[in-house]
Amino acid sequence: MTLFRRTALIGASLLAFGASTAHAQEADTYPNKPIKIVVPYSPGGFTDILARQMSQQLSQKLSQPVVVENKPGAGTIIGAETVARAKPDGYTLLMAVTTTLSSNPHLFSKLPYKVSDFKPIALTGLTPFVLVANPSVPANNVRELIELARKEPGKLSGATLGNGSSTHLVLSMLRGATGADILDVPYKGASPASTDLVAGHVDLFFDAITTSLPHIKEGRLKAIAMTSEKRSEAAPSIPTFREEGVPEMLAYSWYGLLAPAGTPDAITEKLNKVVNEALASPEIQEKFRTEGAESRPMSAKAFGDLIEEHSQIWGKVIKSLNIRLD
Repeated sequence: MTLFRRTALIGASLLAFGASTAHAQEADTYPNKPIKIVVPYSPGGFTDILARQMSQQLSQKLSQPVVVENKPGAGTIIGAETVARAKPDGYTLLMAVTTTLSSNPHLFSKLPYKVSDFKPIALTGLTPFVLVANPSVPANNVRELIELARKEPGKLSGATLGNGSSTHLVLSMLRGATGADILDVPYKGASPASTDLVAGHVDLFFDAITTSLPHIKEGRLKAIAMTSEKRSEAAPSIPTFREEGVPEMLAYSWYGLLAPAGTPDAITEKLNKVVNEALASPEIQEKFRTEGAESRPMSAKAFGDLIEEHSQIWGKVIKSLNIRLD
């Protein structure tokens, strides 16, 4: 080996060691200022609620303020793009959802971000959907709903969170599986969609059990069926679509924290540890159980694998229904 090559190798090794040491030191002092979690939806929906619950837990465990900033619009694209372009230092995070990384890449040929622009931190929640209806809808189960939609095509309207959102895809899945003709009415967030549903301005909505259960219990909405494998402990009286004879209607939405690509491993590993500690707490476990959500503490790599798994699932649905948004 020449002296020049030996010197170059030593220099490269010292640079790598220096970078590794710097990242480790950065993690030791992280965080030393407020952290921002960008939510790509308007306030009030389950994504926003979950982000605010996690921000409280992280604030306590990291001894720094963790604030939530809502950036709704364009099927989570606006919020996601904001974080993709942020400095990869762990101070700007994204509360991503299924739409962001598991379905949008299949719906758009051009996105202002790529899956590789993000670094998974931790899965924060997993929820099935519940199909809820305004009490004025003359159908109380899946069979009656399908018959009504076929008898009067286009009369029933279903709220969604916009083209390409999980709610849009699940409604499309229902139409594809049953032939039900239901009008798609897009909203900018779950809160305004739920408000209009209760007011009777729209007939149906595939919502999170978390936000719809209070309305169901008080009679402002009625539940038709859930997209889970089995009945929810939070609402054991609500049947699944599988029980109702539509096994194709099996769908979940994931929620999780991601950082911009390039964020040091030491920082994302620290955040993963703190998030999983919060998820494993009896308080969070009980809250998730009563609200019909599921927490699965896992490594950042496992979360990345889950994102890819759901990408394959939704990709097949999107392709089979020939849905494109550009």
